[in-house]
Amino acid sequence: MQLRTERDALSTAHRAACADRALKHLLGWEPWQRAHTVASYLPHESEFDPTPLMSVAIEQGKRVACPRVVDQSLQFHRWEQGDPTEPTIGGVLQPLGSADRVATQDVDLFITPLLGCGKSGMRLGYGGGFYDRLFAGASGFRLGVGFAVQAVDDWEAEAHDQRLDGFLSDTGLTLFS
Repeated sequence: MQLRTERDALSTAHRAACADRALKHLLGWEPWQRAHTVASYLPHESEFDPTPLMSVAIEQGKRVACPRVVDQSLQFHRWEQGDPTEPTIGGVLQPLGSADRVATQDVDLFITPLLGCGKSGMRLGYGGGFYDRLFAGASGFRLGVGFAVQAVDDWEAEAHDQRLDGFLSDTGLTLFS
């Protein structure tokens, strides 16, 4: 897929610089400042690395959780830098099942991985539907994160697709109505 190829082509230095720029867009944003619990993810392959954002969240006293695949759904478990992880589908890392569980309804802000983000907040994921099922019943703010090259035109949505509330990249924070 073209979006993955473009993302894969970004250098390690460029990725790190993008994460630093994205963090600057996030810090003054009121929903970030107000959030007590932030659900993020552990990066896989060439995905945008949210760990700098998670480190700042922890420094600010926020509770950080990462997803764990359970059957066909995601559960969130508390996570801090250095906590043990284990692989799940496709080698994606996840917290151990013994890590403290965080209820989905307690999450104020979801930092969400993606392949692409459409102009109206459509999220192109990896085809498993995990985030669509999660977002169908979650009330926290849904923030997709990625690189500017992942911002694309919209496409035909399917009935189960759940839109994002915003998209954060190295070039800024876009909010969708």
